[in-house]
Amino acid sequence: MGIFNRSSAGYEAAPVEVQVERGAITFFAETVGETNPIHSDVAAARAAGHPDVVAPSTYPVVLEMAASKETERKGQQEVLNLIGADMRYLLHGTESYSYQGLIFAGDTIDIISRVKGFSDAKGGTLEIAHLELEIRHASRGTLAIAQRDLIHRLPKEAAA
Repeated sequence: MGIFNRSSAGYEAAPVEVQVERGAITFFAETVGETNPIHSDVAAARAAGHPDVVAPSTYPVVLEMAASKETERKGQQEVLNLIGADMRYLLHGTESYSYQGLIFAGDTIDIISRVKGFSDAKGGTLEIAHLELEIRHASRGTLAIAQRDLIHRLPKEAAA
């Protein structure tokens, strides 16, 4: 039976435009303990041949949150609400990133969220939502694709 809205499988959200901000990248890099100066020092990034500071490899999660907030501001339905994620039972499953290009401060990017599908595990006591996030730049194309699984640990009444 489950909690997720499985009819949302195959959904692709309209692109959401997000501005990549230098201060946010620098703060994130410092917060996660990233010591490579290309992530926090403009001069170091430019000396390495980049136009501005480079977003660390796990930065797409920040961009996803920014896109979610922008979606809500526009009065549109955010993917977690669409799939019926119940935060009381939600667990973070696997997460992986595929990179085709770097993300720089100053970029204007589009975030496209997709609901790839759903599955069950542990004899029906767990249900899994398979989500995808594409980060696309107008001239450089797809920069990254993030895949993640969100898991509901079902309460006994929902698993029955």
